[in-house]
Amino acid sequence: MHEGFLNVKKPAGITSFDAVKMILGEILEGKKGGKKIKIGHAGTLDPLAEGVLVMAVGRASKLISRVQAQRKTYIATFRLGLSSPSEDIETEMTPAADPPIPTREEVEAVLPEFLGEILQRPPIYSALKIKGQKAYDLARKGKEVELAPRPIRIYSLELLDYSYPELRLKIICGSGTYVRSLGRDIAQRLGTEAVMSALTRTAVGCFWIDDALEIRKRDDPRPLDRPKCTEFLRPLLDAVPDLPRIAYSPEEILNLKNGIPIRHPDAEFLLPGEEAVVTNEAGKFLGIVKKDERGKLRSVLNFAHEQE
Repeated sequence: MHEGFLNVKKPAGITSFDAVKMILGEILEGKKGGKKIKIGHAGTLDPLAEGVLVMAVGRASKLISRVQAQRKTYIATFRLGLSSPSEDIETEMTPAADPPIPTREEVEAVLPEFLGEILQRPPIYSALKIKGQKAYDLARKGKEVELAPRPIRIYSLELLDYSYPELRLKIICGSGTYVRSLGRDIAQRLGTEAVMSALTRTAVGCFWIDDALEIRKRDDPRPLDRPKCTEFLRPLLDAVPDLPRIAYSPEEILNLKNGIPIRHPDAEFLLPGEEAVVTNEAGKFLGIVKKDERGKLRSVLNFAHEQE
């Protein structure tokens, strides 16, 4: 059975959905009957962007939200003095009127203002929904789109290069961050505008670009010699690398299968409401549990009933 996570390097110029179809086609290649395999991705990358796109195969899809919640690292390039409806170079750009030319010192001085938890107004060209319709669909029809600011977290901002009008940043951020909107806000703080011209996601949690499986656009003439993508499947445990692990005995696994909460000596350090990963004695992922107010471990995600 194919299950686990694929760390894929998406090229610029295709959608995340296109990348999923390419991988799915490769997994199914040569199989008769076309046995259905569930595959999805954690954290969409726009066509303009490249880099780490984590795909979940089989039961790993139930852990997608856990991967999405992990920190993400980006290298982003912005062009100052320009604006566009999509906040990147994918839509028509408009030069700002007599924009200032910030110094490197001025850029470095404003970056700390964007660290920690901040409010960010998402771009109107986004997949967020307004009364059931995606914001970018409304924007493309010329309709007015208003999106309320949302809290996001920026862990790190590093100026890698600055030669006006191009500004390149390394960004470590939490889930829900729109990098192009971050560039927009930094530019506005400097008294100007900006569009994102390039974006590379170099990491999602423990999934790094240097370890990623490279895929290429179908019209790329360069040969690509690599093992089958299923040989790159990573374990379910990689979705929750920071959670403590507790090994259950066969008797405890039987309780887990039946949904019966238990006390466990290795869970004494957990506070009520905290989670842990459950494995069997061989280290195989069985699910996630949470400690309740009575000190028992209750199932949050349970794969034990699917074990042979």
